[in-house]
Amino acid sequence: MRVVSLFIFLVFSINISAANIPEVNEFDIRYYHPESYGLKDLAFEVRVSNLVETLNKRQSYGKIEDLYFKVYWMFPGQYQIEINGFPKGFNEVKYQLKQMIKNRLDYVVPLKLAPRVRSYELSYFKTKSGKGVKGKDRTGSRPVSEIQLKFKPNGMLEEFKTFSPTGVNTSTFELGVKGWSNNKWVVDKMIVKLIQGVQLTTIENSFDYKSFSGFGFPSKVDIETTQEIVTNNSGKPNKRTVNSTLEFSKYEINTGKAVRFMTKGIKK
Repeated sequence: MRVVSLFIFLVFSINISAANIPEVNEFDIRYYHPESYGLKDLAFEVRVSNLVETLNKRQSYGKIEDLYFKVYWMFPGQYQIEINGFPKGFNEVKYQLKQMIKNRLDYVVPLKLAPRVRSYELSYFKTKSGKGVKGKDRTGSRPVSEIQLKFKPNGMLEEFKTFSPTGVNTSTFELGVKGWSNNKWVVDKMIVKLIQGVQLTTIENSFDYKSFSGFGFPSKVDIETTQEIVTNNSGKPNKRTVNSTLEFSKYEINTGKAVRFMTKGIKK
């Protein structure tokens, strides 16, 4: 990758687009996106460890024996999520449960980086290990006012940081190549640190994958969530850690099941 002179850095520090940031587009090309290999239609199930026990402890929904999510995804990014095993009603609770799964759909079909930064005014900045890209929201209308991306010299994304009125969110990545990934990168570990006032939340995600009909998808994601109160006091910090696991199974690939489900408008 050629070295960009300081002059060019300064000239293009205003109103540069994602299309003119080669690091962003090259990362998308070198990252594994199953739709690039023919994925059009996908259905799968997700189970969350300890979720049934947690809901039963509330004693508000009756006895839940089994609960899982069925996800339907259709190219280029339409999806629907249904909950199986949960009693009728409780729409607000169902919405929250679906949001929990929605926020992790890119574990299965990763989002591309370029569309996520496209609406920001981009510029370069230097980092210790490589090159950084900064994005500013000049309109003041977006929930995230600034983004920062750090790349390694080989073009691998190592950090994605966002700034908003509610706090600072920093995601760091460990990427690797799998036998099924066509020499493309996939995430092995992702650590998210969210600072909100004096509270620090750290979420460590560790990924296991399997190959299904020539595609690679996660089979399991182990999640360790730690919340602590960070203060200047010399006393011991208030710290709490919770472990959970997402299990992905019963992948149905390019069978037309998602298309049929969504075009019929079936909802539960």
